[in-house]
Amino acid sequence: MTTDLSTLTTAADRWDGMAGEFEKQERAYRRDVHSISMGNTWTGLSADAANNRFNITLKEFQYAQTEAKSAASLLRDAHAQFVELRGKLKSARQDAIDAGMKVSDQGVVSLDTERMTETERSAIHHDPGYVEAVQSWQGHVNKAVRAVGEADTGVQIALEGVVIDSDVIVGGKGFNGQAMGDIEKYEAEKADETLTKLGKGEHVSDKELAELKRTFRDNRDDKAFSRTVLDGLGASGTIKLTNELNDLIHVRGGDRTADYSVIESGLADTLATATKDTKSDWYKDWRAEMQKAGVERHATDAQGTRLDKAVGYQSLVTLMEKGHGYAPAVLEDLTDDMVKAEKKNPEIWQLKGEYSGKKSGWFANDPVDGMLGIMSRDPGTASDYLNSDDRMKYLMKDRDWNVTLHEHEGPKASTYSPGLDGDDRAGLGAALQAATTGIDPSDENVHYVEHTKQNNTIFKSSLKYLADSGDGFPSSLREPMANILVNHGDTVHASMSEVDISKSALKQEELFEVAKQVSKDKDAYGTLNGGLNQAMVSDLHQDHSKSTESLVRAGRTVGFLEEARIQAQGDPKTAEFGSKPLFDKAIGYIPVVSGDVQEGFDYVTDKWLADEQKKIDDGVTKENVARYQDRNGQLTAFAEEWDRSHGSGGEPTYVRQDLVEKSAEAGIDHARGVSGEVGK
Repeated sequence: MTTDLSTLTTAADRWDGMAGEFEKQERAYRRDVHSISMGNTWTGLSADAANNRFNITLKEFQYAQTEAKSAASLLRDAHAQFVELRGKLKSARQDAIDAGMKVSDQGVVSLDTERMTETERSAIHHDPGYVEAVQSWQGHVNKAVRAVGEADTGVQIALEGVVIDSDVIVGGKGFNGQAMGDIEKYEAEKADETLTKLGKGEHVSDKELAELKRTFRDNRDDKAFSRTVLDGLGASGTIKLTNELNDLIHVRGGDRTADYSVIESGLADTLATATKDTKSDWYKDWRAEMQKAGVERHATDAQGTRLDKAVGYQSLVTLMEKGHGYAPAVLEDLTDDMVKAEKKNPEIWQLKGEYSGKKSGWFANDPVDGMLGIMSRDPGTASDYLNSDDRMKYLMKDRDWNVTLHEHEGPKASTYSPGLDGDDRAGLGAALQAATTGIDPSDENVHYVEHTKQNNTIFKSSLKYLADSGDGFPSSLREPMANILVNHGDTVHASMSEVDISKSALKQEELFEVAKQVSKDKDAYGTLNGGLNQAMVSDLHQDHSKSTESLVRAGRTVGFLEEARIQAQGDPKTAEFGSKPLFDKAIGYIPVVSGDVQEGFDYVTDKWLADEQKKIDDGVTKENVARYQDRNGQLTAFAEEWDRSHGSGGEPTYVRQDLVEKSAEAGIDHARGVSGEVGK
């Protein structure tokens, strides 16, 4: 806190002065010594020998200037870093003081009891909140102190590296002609040394591992550092290092696995930083190099147990799944490159055995699906990528998703046949949700956002392609599509309840087919039906007229959904509704509503759940599943909700109950018609 940091810039000025003096000496040497061997007055072997020596000395004068200027630059870089970080440390200390803490000269945080009232002092021993507050502020100050220390270590590495002569011209004992003035580049070179050892399977000490973790943590956002690291490794080296790290983490194990996981995440973030500028020549060269390395096969412990080899792009995506902050164009470019590779060789990703679940799900055996999963973290990128009909058609219709070679034991030998992996289309499902809803499905605090034009376009496109798939509808996309339909609940409800097919915002035949296929999964069915209750209740409350249109529409949508469910499942027992259908996970996809709408939603949903349970308890068969009494609670609840929001007008509730019942029956007939079942 008391160091005079200006001495660093003073020293930098002296180093620049030294470079100037060496420049003077270079000119004098070139004029008075080097030129002697360059003329015609001295010839022969002795002249040639002298000329070689004079050339070396001249270069050393030039190298000395490079080294001195680089040292000056490093010192100025260090000064800028220390000034910034010490400022943050001072702010951290002041923040703690403002919060009622004392901070000693050694950085120890404690409660400032002198500023407390007698009552507050007496409460210290009984309130754990005081202890937590001290610990929190201590961590805040410690983090700021640690940042200065880590920067100091980086400066040390750079100052040690700037004087090392790697040129063989004088046996490595001269000045450093390749000296650099960027601290982060020296840190990257040091990191590359350790990473190269790791990639080759050589022993790395605990000290080297700790330094590598620090370097990644300290430079995760630095472009110069990141590109230097990747340049040192090369595309193939990056893939080989990733494979070695994953073998250490997932196959060999040991007490260092946590350290290796941190390093892998650091490498992934480094890749994200290095590739931020996709217009640069560096990125274009890196991508071209990766296009070659990405289709090469590499021996690994993980695949070696199955007598198999991993493909480069599979390892790359496995690495990228550990990182964050990728530029949208990087994700789109790499995904397109992988699609191009698999179109050229449709069997390129096929490996023996599944790579899904807790044990093997860490490996991205389907790199295209893995990239789509990474895209889903940024809804804007996902929607931009899937807004292309060519891409949607390929992913939803044309692509072969059989990336796993399943083993079949025979009497003499085992055979393998391609099939779906256990996490089939997990990335596509996540990307579809992100692209159609604007929501990152991995976000634990999901909340509804307003739809963009792209969101709506991709939603309609997904309906088209999934409806066309018929009974080939991928089972892994049922739950994602249920979330999407609920997220677009207003439009879905308006379309399901529309009498005039030509005025429906969504094509009813497509909507019915998708609803039918979604209903084949009990959880997806629960999400769809339960979630749409909110859209229907909201419609009731938003209509302030005395018209019963909103109630009629609610009934028709219930009927539409019921017919989709009947055609999908028939006997409810086959749907395995062992307990209440759950749709809690989809709540974040539904718009936030007012208290009275939420209350109505909860009431209607409870009645619907009771109807569902009654079907199970009564063992309803396919022939009578559509009976009105089996959805009586839900429809009656809608009638009561309409009365509560509009008033009965002196008429008995029976009138609305009768209306909504007939509407539901009409909805069933209408849905049966758009499905093509009428007349069969």
